[in-house]
Amino acid sequence: MSPLENCVRSSQRRLWINRWLQYISTCLAVAGVLLALIVLIQRLWNLAITLHVIVYAVGGVALLVSLIWTYVKRESTIEAASALDTAAGLRERLSSGHYCANVDDPFAQAVVADAERVSARILPRMHIRYSMPKVLPWTVGSLVLAAMMFLITPGLLIEQEAKAGSVDDVDLEVTKIAVDKQLKRVRQIADRVPAIEDLINEVGPIDEKAGGQLRRPGDVRHLAVKKLDRLEDAVKQKRKQGGYDAARQMKRRLRGLKPPKSDNAPTQQLAKALQKGDYKKAKEELRKMREQLATLKKDKDKEFTKQLSKQLDDLAKQIEKLTIDKKLAEKLAQAGLKKEDVERLLQNLSKSDLEQIKKQLEKNGYSQKQIQEMTKKLQQQQKMKGLASKLANALKQSAQSGSAGKTGEAMAGLSKAAGQLGALESMEAELSQLDSTLAELQSVRGAIESPCSQCNGTGNQGGQSCGQCQGQGTEQDGGGTGGRGKGRGGLSPEQATQVGFKTERAKVATGRGAIIGQVFFEGDQVKGKINSELVEVVTAAERDASDRISRDRVPRQYQKAVRAYFSNVKKMADDQANAPTEASD
Repeated sequence: MSPLENCVRSSQRRLWINRWLQYISTCLAVAGVLLALIVLIQRLWNLAITLHVIVYAVGGVALLVSLIWTYVKRESTIEAASALDTAAGLRERLSSGHYCANVDDPFAQAVVADAERVSARILPRMHIRYSMPKVLPWTVGSLVLAAMMFLITPGLLIEQEAKAGSVDDVDLEVTKIAVDKQLKRVRQIADRVPAIEDLINEVGPIDEKAGGQLRRPGDVRHLAVKKLDRLEDAVKQKRKQGGYDAARQMKRRLRGLKPPKSDNAPTQQLAKALQKGDYKKAKEELRKMREQLATLKKDKDKEFTKQLSKQLDDLAKQIEKLTIDKKLAEKLAQAGLKKEDVERLLQNLSKSDLEQIKKQLEKNGYSQKQIQEMTKKLQQQQKMKGLASKLANALKQSAQSGSAGKTGEAMAGLSKAAGQLGALESMEAELSQLDSTLAELQSVRGAIESPCSQCNGTGNQGGQSCGQCQGQGTEQDGGGTGGRGKGRGGLSPEQATQVGFKTERAKVATGRGAIIGQVFFEGDQVKGKINSELVEVVTAAERDASDRISRDRVPRQYQKAVRAYFSNVKKMADDQANAPTEASD
């Protein structure tokens, strides 16, 4: 770079900095006035405004505007050369030389050479100095004014409004009571739905995180609705990540099972129970099969084992076949994927496969919505395939072991299949609980947003239950054909309309019931009471003893005594369980 260009560039940069200092001072002066106004309003009424965020935002906007303003109004190189000529008294020698730099005329080259000679002897910083912005005093004054606003006592005007509006304080307290009543309903859900016990802690009392900023009834209701929104999002996320949709989809697919036609078929009742989605009945049928295998004695029972093994294998194959989504396979084939790739994807889907499918669908002109829908179905198909494979593999294990004469292994396979059915039953119960929770959250939200006009949502009026809302705290509609809440009787005209369904968990007294699912945790074992009944323990022991006898693990001379012992114990337990309870004297 020649001395002339270096001198002009240096002058241009100094002019830019001076211009930016002028513009940033102007922007900060305006920002200071605006910030002072915002702080004044916040301090007078003690509004719930995060001031430090506003300060950062206003300062950032002022900086951005000053930079953009400087970029638009920046000086060019010829303007910088002219400014340096004027400041140094060079009578346009540098600007003329800069202008003639690319001209081949001898006179122009002489002008350039003169400008090069002069520029080598001067320093731009001696002639174009950094100057103080003219609006700097206004900038300092506006910022000081904004800082002084912080000295105002918070809520200076609220006291006067509170004296004039004591009725509003009463409404505020009544609203808090009504909202807390509705939130208490939500907190009680955890007692009935253990699946959301870890999420319910977010819905605490209304004043717990309010910070004293609740001044109007609308603020109380708004805060409560925000808590419900967070809880509802958490429940939806838990429902989405739990694989519940895959379990429900698998239950629909099991409707296509074909039970054996023969009434004497060992797996007919099992297949019918799975077809109806009755996992409890299916587990009961598996238990009966285990008992039958444990008590095999004669050679003719081997035919039963062979028939049972074959039918269990057929049932497992049916389950695997039904879990394949044929419509999804057709869509993937239409998207350009090969048949063997489609079969592999439906069996095992990896992240790299998912990305490849997205690219293939996008290449074939599918919209993002269609791509997301198809990938979601693929992921759901993969989860459903995993659930079905566990059940089918357990049935296959029992079938293969039974055909090989391994009764113990066949019983273990049936126990494993029963465990998978118990897991599916547990997932179904949890899904029903989550759906009823979402419906109840919507009901509570409606009660908070649309309270009863008579009792303001408390459910009480004059020490008695509110007559308009029947103590529910929300607006109720009458059952007749009249206006809202006032039935006039008569016959309502027939008219076709849309219908809707509401998922709601009935509020009934529940007691101890059968265990449908278990969850194991790592940790120290603690002392607790025994939940298994004597009859169940004796039955399991008898079954285990029969299995050992059938495998010749008990010496022959003791087999008769072992059978007699457990038969007598079971008979005593059955008699004790069936005996009527006598009233004490």
